[in-house]
Amino acid sequence: MRLSRLKSLLLYAGIGQEEYSVISPMIWKGNIKTLRMTIGFALCIGLAFLIPNLLIRPDYSTPYLILVLGSLLTITVLMLMRHFNTQSTKLYMAVCYGQLFLIFLYSCLLSIQPANHDLPGVSVIVFITLLPLTIDDRPIRMFAFIIVEASIYGIFSYYSKDTRAFLCDIEDTVSFSLVAMGLYAVICTRNVKELYQNMRIEKIQNSVISSLATVVEERDENTGGHIMRCEIYVEKLLDRMKSEGSYLQLTKEYRSYIAMAAAMHDIGKIKIPDRILNKPGRLTDEEYDIMKKHSIYGAEIIRKTMGDIEETDYITVAYNIARYHHERYDGKGYPDGLKGEDIPLEARVMALADVYDALISERVYKKAFSVEKAREIILDGSGTQFDPCLVPLFLECVRSS
Repeated sequence: MRLSRLKSLLLYAGIGQEEYSVISPMIWKGNIKTLRMTIGFALCIGLAFLIPNLLIRPDYSTPYLILVLGSLLTITVLMLMRHFNTQSTKLYMAVCYGQLFLIFLYSCLLSIQPANHDLPGVSVIVFITLLPLTIDDRPIRMFAFIIVEASIYGIFSYYSKDTRAFLCDIEDTVSFSLVAMGLYAVICTRNVKELYQNMRIEKIQNSVISSLATVVEERDENTGGHIMRCEIYVEKLLDRMKSEGSYLQLTKEYRSYIAMAAAMHDIGKIKIPDRILNKPGRLTDEEYDIMKKHSIYGAEIIRKTMGDIEETDYITVAYNIARYHHERYDGKGYPDGLKGEDIPLEARVMALADVYDALISERVYKKAFSVEKAREIILDGSGTQFDPCLVPLFLECVRSS
């Protein structure tokens, strides 16, 4: 039993292999956020010692030059990732490990100097040994990194420094490596378990709110099967947008958020009275004003029900779809009168799916339009009700369905 627990700790931070593989992408996404702070710290240290060394002791400037140049390279990669909204887990891992390798190289270069004139050896070793604590990964990998780093630092120190300086380095390296490994085991295990627990809570909350959406549809006698059909249209349009190549922000993760949140677009109707929701005839102006509030109610329900979910991007997408899917491209929609690309992309996508399905579906107050008539209405709304760039893509999707 103890051996099994130790294996779980070293390989998967105290949880199971399947659980770890599920949350691995979220771990590395969080690591990138941490790395943005860490890299700034590394750059400051490099500059603080590079500048005076270049002026006084150029021969001692190489480690700091490597640290500065490497940090600037990492910052450039992070900026490009943010610009292109890249969500690749492998790229996340590469950037994080690249930074660790940079610190590893930095420590090796420091160790071959006769002495650390500019910075006490203890502080250098603390920095290079504790940096891996900022990266959540399998503990066995980080333990191996710390051990290899400390070993090579000690080997280089043995050949480059006098006996007294070498013994001091060994004492510092061993003590701080052991402390770092212990701290890493505690911090990483805690972070990973907390992330896994948040994921479970998120699934439960998403299941609850999806069930609420189903209850709304069952309560609304006008919209049987509307949710499922809208999800299909949304997924087809997202796939078409991605293949078209102009929507670089449509990462796999972003598309999955939109597809999942599509089911919640009308959840606010749960607060609309039955006499209005299921009225067989045309709504009065007063009744229509009440009906229009479902978009505001839906956004509020999502915020209150899902507000403590760790994945804030998903909450934002769900909120935007619920609140803004009745906005019009010409600014004449509701509830906020947003115009053009001020309307979130996910809401513009949802608007097309929602209206198209309403057109081709029979309601108690109208008969279903033919597919040809519905397509004609969607096309006529291009640039007024709908995003003119999305309309032709959507019509291609429904043509092939």
